[in-house]
Amino acid sequence: MVGPGPGSKRYSPADVQRLRNRHRGYQLTLAMEVLLVISLPLAAIWPGLLSVMLVSLAVVLNVFLSRYSLMRRSRSVVYVFGGLAIALEVLWHLLRQLDPRWSLVLALPHVMVWVAFLILVLLRKVNGLVREPFVTVSVVMGAASGYLLIGIAGGLLFTALWVFQPQAFNLAAFPMGEAGAPAALLASSSIDVAPALMAAAMNLLTTAGTALLNPRNVTAQVMSSAITVAGQLYVAILIALILGRFHRRSN
Repeated sequence: MVGPGPGSKRYSPADVQRLRNRHRGYQLTLAMEVLLVISLPLAAIWPGLLSVMLVSLAVVLNVFLSRYSLMRRSRSVVYVFGGLAIALEVLWHLLRQLDPRWSLVLALPHVMVWVAFLILVLLRKVNGLVREPFVTVSVVMGAASGYLLIGIAGGLLFTALWVFQPQAFNLAAFPMGEAGAPAALLASSSIDVAPALMAAAMNLLTTAGTALLNPRNVTAQVMSSAITVAGQLYVAILIALILGRFHRRSN
């Protein structure tokens, strides 16, 4: 790492340690997201695994990233939404064991809290990344982790859509695995199909597309377009902000 030049800010040992912890948070976040994505085939066999991964991701975002973020003003809000997301995830699983109808009752608040939490973390991450004093491998990993957060949020939105509009999906395109037939999918809860929906959102994020969505359903098509456009805008905006900041600094 190049030392500070004339007129540049000098960092105290505490500042350097905080920067290292923040960059470690970038690395852990990306590692957790990649692990979540590659574990989706296993989550299709044991659906509870996806919830475990989501809770673990929320813990990493709260403890190892938000704590050392450059954005201090809204840190308490992140902690509140992160705690609510974890609590609703656990409560949702406990209550659905008692009565499956709780899956429908808690679906909307459960997903909305998660999406709000991820969007808040994403906005703070973008603001923090453009303020980083150095562009390092860890900062690039932090940018990549923000990109994957969009796909995870999209998968959660698809999960809510499944609860309220299962006709928005092409049942014949789902992996048959535990369901056995398309008709059996309609009797499945959102937790059973969540891994497939998360994978579909990731495919849309990378513009690969997915066959799981019903092309005649307007809501499904709007959501798919929103995920794809959000992913492309994230990359374009983040690059523009970082390049603009360092161009101003060089001038």
